[in-house]
Amino acid sequence: MSKKIVLNQLGYCRTMRKTAAFVGIADDFSVVDALTGRTVFQAAAAGPVSDKASSDTVSVMDFSKLDRCGNYYIRAGRRRSPVFSISEKPYSKLKTALLKGLYYNRCAPLDKRYAGEYAHDPCHTELVPLFDSPAKRLDVSGGWHDSGGYGKYTVCTCVTLGHLLYAYMLFPESFTESTDIPESESGVPDILSECRVGLEWLLKMQARDGGVYHKVSSVKTVAIIMPEDDITEQFVFPRSHQAAACFCAVTSLASRVFRSVDGEFSGRLHEASINAWIWLMNNPHYEPFEPPPTTAVSAAGDFYDSDPDDEMFWAVCELYETTGDKAFHDKIMSLYEHVSATGFVNRENGGFGAAAYLFGDQPKNEFVEQSIKLQLRVRADNLYSLSQKSGYGTAKDSDDYIRGSNMYSMTDSIVLILAYKIFRCDEYLQTVCEQLNYILGKNPMDICYVTGFGNKSVMHPHHRPSEADETEEPVPGLLVCGPNKDADDDFTHWNIPAEAPPAKCYYDILYSYSTNEAAIYCNSAAVFVTGYLESLKS
Repeated sequence: MSKKIVLNQLGYCRTMRKTAAFVGIADDFSVVDALTGRTVFQAAAAGPVSDKASSDTVSVMDFSKLDRCGNYYIRAGRRRSPVFSISEKPYSKLKTALLKGLYYNRCAPLDKRYAGEYAHDPCHTELVPLFDSPAKRLDVSGGWHDSGGYGKYTVCTCVTLGHLLYAYMLFPESFTESTDIPESESGVPDILSECRVGLEWLLKMQARDGGVYHKVSSVKTVAIIMPEDDITEQFVFPRSHQAAACFCAVTSLASRVFRSVDGEFSGRLHEASINAWIWLMNNPHYEPFEPPPTTAVSAAGDFYDSDPDDEMFWAVCELYETTGDKAFHDKIMSLYEHVSATGFVNRENGGFGAAAYLFGDQPKNEFVEQSIKLQLRVRADNLYSLSQKSGYGTAKDSDDYIRGSNMYSMTDSIVLILAYKIFRCDEYLQTVCEQLNYILGKNPMDICYVTGFGNKSVMHPHHRPSEADETEEPVPGLLVCGPNKDADDDFTHWNIPAEAPPAKCYYDILYSYSTNEAAIYCNSAAVFVTGYLESLKS
């Protein structure tokens, strides 16, 4: 184990928790002004802590009492950290870059004026056949490429939009600046212009009967090529209950957000939401989406889900908040006991329904409200406890380092943020800061998991445009999925030792799609977290 200091490579907010980790045993540490060389803070390191997930011995260096803006480094023994900053708003550029990461993933031409060296020509503009009825072809152009490839998935898009729309609804003051996209001069906040890209595509995925197609993707592996060069045949895959319920929920949510922005668009969204609900009521027998028996690639974006209650809960909570209809509230009453109110991911998204119910304006049942709040509090307490046990402050057990572990760090932070807004428990906010510290470099890999940020960041994400273009640097502002103890891609299976600690099952290489893939719902969750932290008063 090499001794080193790992920290948040972007820097720390002046008024919030500030910690770094010494990998090894440290006694005292000093924080030094990088400009003057003067020591401005000294303290004893806490620990050492045996960090189970990484097998590291870690000493924790807490310098939260240092609240003066500037550039600093840490000394512990003969070790010195990279220079970092303390400032009022350390995550403004990161938040903007994470949001623009979605622009770079648009299934559309990217103009050099906005995309610079990451520009590309139009892509995937042809009509796409239905998988089970190839003679019928649909226009499903637009939207976002989901992750490292060129598939577009309904549920993933809905979850991405859920993160973004709730971020805007709960703290709109954090989304006033330009992200330098084509719509930036429209007078509409850029976050809503980006949301509209996803929403317009979703509307194309709804069939005439109100049902919603599950995804658009190929059944063959796409080569490492630019999107405009991809001529692999894609298909529109069959309708699913999972897609219809998530679609119903997010279009209802978006209809409220866009009322004051574009009344006509808001009306279209509301009508689409009601039509999806009618389809769900006309097709009450739930059938999980099953990938056709073609190739393994066809399973991408399926997110097999045997339990529809969380999607239905999200849908009825949004419909109730939009319409005030008692029938939707009655449905909430029948579902809430069977749903996790803390899920903000593709298979578990009941947390969005909880947010709609708790922070909405419609009358509430006190018992239901308190039950949902209790779920949030219990989960937030558990996350805080996990963070306290970890040498790196990570709110994870060893078994939690699965595919998408970084995404879960951000969606767990959403839980903590909502719990903090309700209960005002400072420990929850501290735990949010620690999860962001982890993502940005205070981790066993000593790497910033967001491309283009920090002094040691991801350089080779599993993201085809980043690898196929002629630019050495990857597309900036992409949060990769992170360590995965299951190592379930061929590269990591053969190259990461079986005995590797869970938090170190990561490889910064294109071929490690199970650890190093970028995904739109990773970015959107991080937009929520950084947006919230920026909204706090100094």
